Amino acid sequence: MKAQRSLSVESKGRPGRKEYLWTAAALALSVMAAAGCSGNGESGTEKATPGAGTQAPEKRGSISMSIYDRGNVPAEEGTIDNNRWTKWMNENGPADIKFVPIPRSESLQKLNVLFASGTAPDLILEFDRSYLSQLYTQKQLLPLDDLIAKHSTEYKKRLEEYPLIKKATTMPDGKMYNLARPYNVDPQHFLYIRADWLKKLNLQAPATPEELQAVARAFTEQDPDGNGKKDTEGIGLSFVSGMVLNHMFGTGFTLNGTDQYPWVVENGKVVHDWERIKGALSFQKQIYDAGYGDKDFVTDKNGQKQFQNWVSGKIGIRGGSMGGTDVKGYETLKKNVPEAEVLVIALPKTSFGQFSPMLNTPVQFTGGINAAAKDPVSVMKVVDFMASPEHEMAITNGIEGVHYKKGANGCAEQLDYDKYRKEVSYALDLNMLSNFAPDGCSSLDKKLNPTAAEKEMGELLVKARELYVTPERPMPGITMKEFLPILPQELDQINSNANKTILDLANKLIVSGGSYTPDQFIQESKAVWEKAGGARVDEYIDKWYQENKDTAILMKDIYQMK
Repeated sequence: MKAQRSLSVESKGRPGRKEYLWTAAALALSVMAAAGCSGNGESGTEKATPGAGTQAPEKRGSISMSIYDRGNVPAEEGTIDNNRWTKWMNENGPADIKFVPIPRSESLQKLNVLFASGTAPDLILEFDRSYLSQLYTQKQLLPLDDLIAKHSTEYKKRLEEYPLIKKATTMPDGKMYNLARPYNVDPQHFLYIRADWLKKLNLQAPATPEELQAVARAFTEQDPDGNGKKDTEGIGLSFVSGMVLNHMFGTGFTLNGTDQYPWVVENGKVVHDWERIKGALSFQKQIYDAGYGDKDFVTDKNGQKQFQNWVSGKIGIRGGSMGGTDVKGYETLKKNVPEAEVLVIALPKTSFGQFSPMLNTPVQFTGGINAAAKDPVSVMKVVDFMASPEHEMAITNGIEGVHYKKGANGCAEQLDYDKYRKEVSYALDLNMLSNFAPDGCSSLDKKLNPTAAEKEMGELLVKARELYVTPERPMPGITMKEFLPILPQELDQINSNANKTILDLANKLIVSGGSYTPDQFIQESKAVWEKAGGARVDEYIDKWYQENKDTAILMKDIYQMK
């Protein structure tokens, strides 16, 4: 018989050496094969019955599974539902999988159509937690507790190792309906500052809002790049920069969308905070009025103009991220300004306390099982397969000796980036059930043979962890938005509509000079909120908090996954 299903990704008809990722189960089956067992290798494990030879092979299941279609599969690799990695999963996995493409840009609309027609996939892979909660409310998802208890090994182990996942995915009826993965609680946003400018102007890194404004002024007015022109900006205000400045004052209010989280706990009760919002916007108004930031920040919705000014060496302080774009941006900055030095600094302490920028959520929702699935046991087996280290290693890195080699720290080192990009990177959504927990190989500071820019950014990441990932300087708010209750549709509409108007008033406050004051903004915003019925939203959040504060994931719990 076939002792095991090989873990080769070589497609049929493709030449080349096959690579194998062995598991303990495969090795055990190899021993059985050597002992002379016989049977059909396509059927999975065979169970021996004393005195009666062997039983009939266990029937191989068949399921359907959604997969994001991002339109990024090279033509020679096939399509998102038929390529070397979908073939690899069918060859090496525990069931036959039919992959259902879901356009990433309109995934929710597509899934709604499939559910309405009764053709939704058995395994739903979707990042949107609100949508998954909607499917739960509509009874479209299967409760997972019994299925995991009886038919899971890998995912069951995950829940035991990371109990916060079970806590996060348990719904009001006390059962789990969502699949999720642990995620690295790393900083998502950073406050960057040009260290070489600080040195040139004999300044220290700012520790208060007043010092931050003073440094922004110096960066604007004292020619820090030494070109004899007044062409530098002190501090960014758009996109992530604005979010970071709001966090500095302890509020999750942003100028980038209606998805606001302005609640705080005071004296044991959840209240809609206005004072922190007022403080944050007043500070940004002062920066704007003084000319220390971009006058066009309101139209720079995604921060692209600010980013281009940063890589050109024309902004001294900026809120940013640590993704591939920012690493490339840092490389561009060093190319344009070789002497540039960048630091990550703690958010200055305000009268409301000292806080940190946004962190990654420690639990990332990634899907659920269709309540109409005909073979949920096989679906669970596929979930286990996708949660296994072998699956993660292959889908993330490719084939050892072909796409990567293992370094001294056990992490993969790409052999040929262009080959990896062409043959592996397009399928990374197949890793939506993999473990992205702390100290994983995907972290920038674990990268083997990094470029100079990657090495320096990795060092900044390590420093940012020290500064930001600590309950002493927490993220603002009751909890991360992923763990707040989903508002009922009527209240969600109230919240969304009111915040659209409040956001317009906030932008008006910053750009209107002396004609519109912070007090006027607060007075009008409160009136808009009350008229829309916002008090009902505040009451709903407080009621949820009072009833669930002992069991919900609150901000203090986030740091347990550090």
